[in-house]
Amino acid sequence: MPKISVDLSEEELSGVNEHAQRLGMSTRSWAKRTLVDSANKERFLTAARTAVPTALEAVKDAPEGMR
Repeated sequence: MPKISVDLSEEELSGVNEHAQRLGMSTRSWAKRTLVDSANKERFLTAARTAVPTALEAVKDAPEGMR
């Protein structure tokens, strides 16, 4: 399985480890979830930005309260 290596200072690593522990997760699991969630969020936002003009065009003639 491919891996990602990240260089962190001792202070950064300590903060990351503490945060993961507060979440009840291993640092590795939290890091993976954070990376995947961030990528998924960006993909969703990109799709939403593309869809909004299409949706607005589709309802442009609808009464104001239904747009």
